[in-house]
Amino acid sequence: MDFFPKIEKGNQNLKIDFEKLKQDLRTKYEPSNKNEGRDNTRLSSSVIMPLYHTEESTGIILTTRSKKLKSHPGQISFPGGVQEANESILQTGLREWEEEMGVPSHHLDILGSYEQIDTRTGFHITPFIGIYKGDFQFNINEEVESWMNLSIQDFWLRDFYCVDFFGMKNQRVYYFDLGKKGLLWGATCDIIVRFLREFAEFTREPKLVEPNLSAPPFFQPQTQLLN
Repeated sequence: MDFFPKIEKGNQNLKIDFEKLKQDLRTKYEPSNKNEGRDNTRLSSSVIMPLYHTEESTGIILTTRSKKLKSHPGQISFPGGVQEANESILQTGLREWEEEMGVPSHHLDILGSYEQIDTRTGFHITPFIGIYKGDFQFNINEEVESWMNLSIQDFWLRDFYCVDFFGMKNQRVYYFDLGKKGLLWGATCDIIVRFLREFAEFTREPKLVEPNLSAPPFFQPQTQLLN
């Protein structure tokens, strides 16, 4: 399979080798993910991280959740949800993809599972990285307000912030200011930053800021607060 094309930002050359990515996911993360090692107080869930590659750009497909939802309303996220009885954690992600995006899961080439994370809101998330090979004609359902695609280069160009909870770097929360598209933050942003650092030569350091909100997302850039 071909390399992603090089994307230049200053002196940075970015590329992702699909075949190496697939191998790394299946050797580094899949064995430990099978054991899970989570406590039963957390809700087991999975998300699909859909990569895309066109002649114009290469990047990630994301959704904006409906503001009417009880859980994480209006947040930018991956398609995904809570595991149901009698389904594997991959089946969970693929089911949620089909429900939210309105297209069959065979449009995805699943490369493997990525690093699992526990959220502050009680979820244990297994991300699955896939390559979307469809025509971008999504039929989103009522849980999704809109969808967007962000190129890898976008993450070099957008304002990038972080908040260290309780002054601890291991409690860091990342934020990308996407302007009119909203604020990318939380578990979705954390997964993306980890992935870009590991597989896309992403070396940007965020601007460390203090929380300016008393409730989630705890921080909003001034450009967002003024809108």
